Amino acid sequence: MNSKKTKITKNLKNRELIVERNIAVSRKLAWQGWTLPEHIENWWGPKNWSTTVYEMDVRAGGIWRYRIAPNDGKDEEARCKATYTQVMEQSKLVYTDTFVDRDWNAVEGSEMHTSVTFEDENRSTKLTITTQFASVEDLDSAETIGMIEGFTDALDRLEKYLHTS
Repeated sequence: MNSKKTKITKNLKNRELIVERNIAVSRKLAWQGWTLPEHIENWWGPKNWSTTVYEMDVRAGGIWRYRIAPNDGKDEEARCKATYTQVMEQSKLVYTDTFVDRDWNAVEGSEMHTSVTFEDENRSTKLTITTQFASVEDLDSAETIGMIEGFTDALDRLEKYLHTS
């Protein structure tokens, strides 16, 4: 896999979106990029959107609250709250992510289960992000609103950011 290429697979049977990407940084640096708010705010979300992290407690049972908003203000912002269920240092993150309202209450039917693995591969780090949806319709809806392009944009930004930070 080319270090600049993002591979995306839809597994309809398991209602999963699987994103794979090699980034040319160490596993330690990739992990920090995913787990420190000052890094996340520089790359998370689609191109031309900004991220604000309100809380990020990376441990089992910890909470990550964030907002993504378009830089031009033309689209509606999205607020999300994730709860970490498994954290294996520099190896794996597992969390449940939901869209929330302005008061941080979960939007019904928006729950996604995500795992991110970090593996050493040829002097780079292979990231595998698996997001499971409640239904095939939810998976299709995520694709419709641009989640696939968002992941691709975000991982491009992550690699570029980590090379310059």
